[in-house]
Amino acid sequence: MEVKGYHSRVHIKQVLPCIRDELLVDSEAKFNQLINTSWLYNPFGDNSTYGVEFKINTCFSWEFFMWADSEGEAKELGYTLLLSLQEKYKGLDGQVCIYPIFSKYLEIDRPLYEINMPNNAPKKLLFLRKLINYYKTPRRKMDMNMFILWKRDDLHNSPRLYSYMIKIFVSLSPNQENFMEFDMQESVLKAVLRYLVSGLSIPPYMKVDYKLLSPLKWKDVLMCDVFPKKSKYGINPNSSMPVELLPTYIEPNKIDFDIPLDMPLPKPPILENRNLINLPTFKDDINYIYFGNKLIDGVFSNEIGIIEIDSLNCHLNIFGKTGTGKSTLIKMIINELCIKRPDIGILILNLVKPGLEKDFPMAVKYKCPSARFKVPYIVLGNRVKKSISGTSNVLAACLGLKYVGPIIISETFQRCYTEFGEFPFQITEFFNCVEDNLKAKPYDPDTQKTILTAFRRRIDELFINPELEKTLRLHTENSKNVPEWFSKWKKGDVVLIDLTELDNKEQHLITMLIFQMIETLTYFDNSNKLKHLITIDEAHRVIGKSRDNDPESAEFIMKNRINALFSNTIEECRSKGLGIIISEQNPYRLLDSAIDSAGIKILFRLGYPSNEIFTGNVKEREMLLNLEDRYALVLNGTNGERYLSRTADDKDSKKVSIDL
Repeated sequence: MEVKGYHSRVHIKQVLPCIRDELLVDSEAKFNQLINTSWLYNPFGDNSTYGVEFKINTCFSWEFFMWADSEGEAKELGYTLLLSLQEKYKGLDGQVCIYPIFSKYLEIDRPLYEINMPNNAPKKLLFLRKLINYYKTPRRKMDMNMFILWKRDDLHNSPRLYSYMIKIFVSLSPNQENFMEFDMQESVLKAVLRYLVSGLSIPPYMKVDYKLLSPLKWKDVLMCDVFPKKSKYGINPNSSMPVELLPTYIEPNKIDFDIPLDMPLPKPPILENRNLINLPTFKDDINYIYFGNKLIDGVFSNEIGIIEIDSLNCHLNIFGKTGTGKSTLIKMIINELCIKRPDIGILILNLVKPGLEKDFPMAVKYKCPSARFKVPYIVLGNRVKKSISGTSNVLAACLGLKYVGPIIISETFQRCYTEFGEFPFQITEFFNCVEDNLKAKPYDPDTQKTILTAFRRRIDELFINPELEKTLRLHTENSKNVPEWFSKWKKGDVVLIDLTELDNKEQHLITMLIFQMIETLTYFDNSNKLKHLITIDEAHRVIGKSRDNDPESAEFIMKNRINALFSNTIEECRSKGLGIIISEQNPYRLLDSAIDSAGIKILFRLGYPSNEIFTGNVKEREMLLNLEDRYALVLNGTNGERYLSRTADDKDSKKVSIDL
């Protein structure tokens, strides 16, 4: 088959609606605004013919097209046209495709109609509005291809500045979803055509109508050769074309060829108050984690979204609804860290997702409860008093005790340490010592009975699972109380601790004891390098706000004490080279310290009231409500960046790994 030429097509993938200022009263300003928002324009400044094809079938598509004699010319035209459109319309994005047009493809045996528009109607013609309304019609029986071609006026000796020749062609065919008898097709077809021209005529002289063309006209439409040329008629270039040969002319302000609010194409998120920093780095830079590409004016750009690895010791929040991309992003970050900084120990606390180890095959897995996993209920570091105080507060918080509770537990720890040099093997034995200490206090009988009853009841509620008590047992010698998983993590391994079989209270206790152990056994480091990382998904289960507002309730006491403990722990992390990644669907449920402490926040789609936490701008709140999956607002407090990003997927992450 002979190649007659090439189509350069720009498929429009997303648009930002053109917002017109309806309050403009100055006629010149209004005219300029209408001109600037119309895609009926001449970006190349020559006598090229431009085309648009709208397809209405199961979906809606919009493509600009131009004819070219060679493939190279087609590519040049396509990419130039896309750049011109993106300059004109903020938020527009598209894809350039080049198609060879074979002679056979120009032989189309399908009815083609032309809609005859009036020359520069005195009122604005809402033609595109009809097209969009037709697309929204339920149970449409006809699919539609509409071709709109235009060209700058080169037939008059003194053409008007904004005058364009225009032709509109329509092809209709029965769709497959709504069956229609053959004898009905002609009536429905004519009804659609009549709808397209209805309301556009301007009586008594300007009439909009349609006519059936010869199938041979398809070739002219696809080759963008629909307008008369002086050379074809032997007319001198300096002479005007005879009136009877002139096509329809129209100005951009006389027809609604802009981008309306309800254009049925994706609308990109736009962040007006953004701050971009384009660092001279690449995806495979060993000092940075690549997680996606930045959006500029709603358009997916080549500027990469990166996080400096050592800035993670200022902590990272990843918030968003289920399915928006949180887990994939965490997986990417961990995979990149394993490749670029294999010396960093990574601890993954799994609270809700059984089988998470499939996402991290490099991780050493520990399941709780099991004989292999241990978290001693107390570990002493170099600062004994601080260790005892911290552990006492953790146990008291998880039991929902205040006032006397932490003091009595701390006194018992200190007595065991100073008098015996060791602690009971089992935590239940230790709590028996705590009870004995309580009984020795000079309280009146009623007060003592009340305290003892509350203390014993909460211990029994927490340790209803005997396996939990086994998990917290000490080794026979205090020097060996550091469990295997902790040693591996400190040496740089990836460790996954599965806590999914524990209830909320048990998860609280284990997680807070883990943090206490880390605080006790992780020493200060002045290098400002990231040495260790902890990730917690669905973090509200352990560092969430209380659902009970009664200040005397066990849950309220526990949550508030944990907030204080977590705040103290997280403040020291940076100076120890320790970073924390907190992931959550509903951040409004988290303790304030879990949000305030993070230097970097990546926000996927968030519902109310979570979307109100991070911005006071109403438009930005609405944007967070409607972000598509994998689109995120990035707030990097470590360098002041503020931008929108589309996060990468697993395939992108694997490509980076292969390149290394």
